[in-house]
Amino acid sequence: MEKDKEPQAINNEDAYQHLLNLKKVSGIARKALKCLISQNKPAIPPYYEKIFYNVAMEMGENKLITHLMSSVPTGQAATIMVEGVSTIITNLNRDIRQYQEGIDRHGGQLKDRHEDIKKLLDPAVWKLVEKNLIELRIANDKIKKRLLKAEDRLKSQELQVGKLQRKIRSDPLTGVMNRLAMEEDLSDELSRCKRYGRTFGIVMIDIDHFKKINDTHGHTIGDEALKAFAQTLRKCLREVDVIYRYGGEEFLVLLPETEGKNSLITAERLRKMIESQVFKYKNDPSLQLRLTASFGVSVFLKGDSDYLDIIKRADQALYMAKNNGRNRVENNIDNQ
Repeated sequence: MEKDKEPQAINNEDAYQHLLNLKKVSGIARKALKCLISQNKPAIPPYYEKIFYNVAMEMGENKLITHLMSSVPTGQAATIMVEGVSTIITNLNRDIRQYQEGIDRHGGQLKDRHEDIKKLLDPAVWKLVEKNLIELRIANDKIKKRLLKAEDRLKSQELQVGKLQRKIRSDPLTGVMNRLAMEEDLSDELSRCKRYGRTFGIVMIDIDHFKKINDTHGHTIGDEALKAFAQTLRKCLREVDVIYRYGGEEFLVLLPETEGKNSLITAERLRKMIESQVFKYKNDPSLQLRLTASFGVSVFLKGDSDYLDIIKRADQALYMAKNNGRNRVENNIDNQ
């Protein structure tokens, strides 16, 4: 007779599934979908995931959040968490304002009824009632002051969270957006354009012979050149255009609502501006550098299922520019 088989060990995932209350997850999902609809956003992963995390945080589902975050890249997880904290602070501010309005109404009612009650009661009874009314008004004022202090604290925390959001999404050296921000923004922009039948352009930029600058003058000078380069790009672009540091001496520019022809015009304007600039090192005015850059341009096409398709075409155009002599603009704009 076979011995009873020993029960198999339950792995962490199975254990979590046993503990997980699927009813709660369903509730979070429904609430997240309602939030998405109320904000007039499409139910696509980039939007839905963020709102799902925010709702889960609001409901205090820490175990669920920890489990889900384990499968998200570190940088993206940090962004989602910070956005979640920002949402919670915003909701708390809204709740505090509602409490303040209620307290104000309550205080006004106490004041209005003070004289009315006095007329209805004989003096002996009124003295007792008046004492209680005064205590209520004092308590009401104390609550109001506490709410005002809480609101001030939340405003301060909201500013700090805003700074943290910018820090997570920006490149610490050049001040432009980082690659994490680029991935999120391009995904959102692609989804928007697919939904509304719009388009956008991207420009890939690579500083020519940048390694030579580092080798000749050192990385400190190289860093200063990168910062100056990014500032020059900013001067040539619209407020809605976004610059990202793609990596090393490579940058990417997102051009919303821009078709192929105008994307090329923008890239050529950037190229000429960079070529005409003299970059000076602040600690040594005698050191002057002239830079050039190569540019690859592409735009969103109806058949693109992922923003990586557009980047791939822009990257191919960039390599064409480098292979054809550098300091030039090439494009990979199909069917435009």
